[in-house]
Amino acid sequence: MEGEVKGGTVWTATQSTFVQTFLANLVADGSKTSSGFKRVHLNACAKALNEHFKISRTHEQISNHLKTLKKKYIRINQLRSKSGAIWDEENFIIRYDHEMYTSHFKDESGKERNKGDDEYINKPLPYYGNLATIFGDSVATGQFAKTSSEPLAVDGEDDTQKDEMNVGTPSSSTLDKDDTAASGNRPSKRAKKDDNGADPLVQAFDHGTQTLASAIRDAASKKALPGLFEAVDSLPGFELEQKAKYYSYLLNHPNVAHGFVDAPLLYKLSMVTEFINANM
Repeated sequence: MEGEVKGGTVWTATQSTFVQTFLANLVADGSKTSSGFKRVHLNACAKALNEHFKISRTHEQISNHLKTLKKKYIRINQLRSKSGAIWDEENFIIRYDHEMYTSHFKDESGKERNKGDDEYINKPLPYYGNLATIFGDSVATGQFAKTSSEPLAVDGEDDTQKDEMNVGTPSSSTLDKDDTAASGNRPSKRAKKDDNGADPLVQAFDHGTQTLASAIRDAASKKALPGLFEAVDSLPGFELEQKAKYYSYLLNHPNVAHGFVDAPLLYKLSMVTEFINANM
């Protein structure tokens, strides 16, 4: 539902998923800076969102929605890190047993508390993979878009933003101390060589070049659907190797290619994401 509530912007689950998918793909592509997303990224997201849903959102509204999502992400991490909680990483479910669940929502006197946490506990959180990719949790880093039918609330009033938006990294002061353990799983930012002395960056480049060359050979031997290459090449957030492999796949599956070219942007992103998760 499109609208405003008390000065805040209402987001449907589909619109929020679109934003999450777009920005998660930018992260996977290495476009996000250490301090968050730049205005150019948020503008690009707003443009794609507006074109797809025929609405009018600004980069400031995208930024404010990210702040809302970040609060959700932080709260989820706090709840799943509590003693006694079980984190189902495969299905993104925070599992509390009956006693723990009851005591979380009622104190010893029977007074209700933590009402807002009900949407996060003992229920699948299909959008968590996107949030972890965007905000930097190694639990789900590298995972691409997941659909969500869960409403993602109403954003606060829009604030004036700087050219570089610091909305992509949670503040360490807002996380529970137990969450710091997750940081130990994050890979080092420094590039390292493997046991054979080869530079992984060079190997990745060589592999991507070989994959692209294979796609070019396929293109030469098959008549490509008009506009197919442009449709794949213009997708935001994917690496060259990923686009090349999916393009090669479409050349070998013309029926899928026809459907891909005619599909809206969000469907294209979902199709490529599903292919990458299954094949790369």
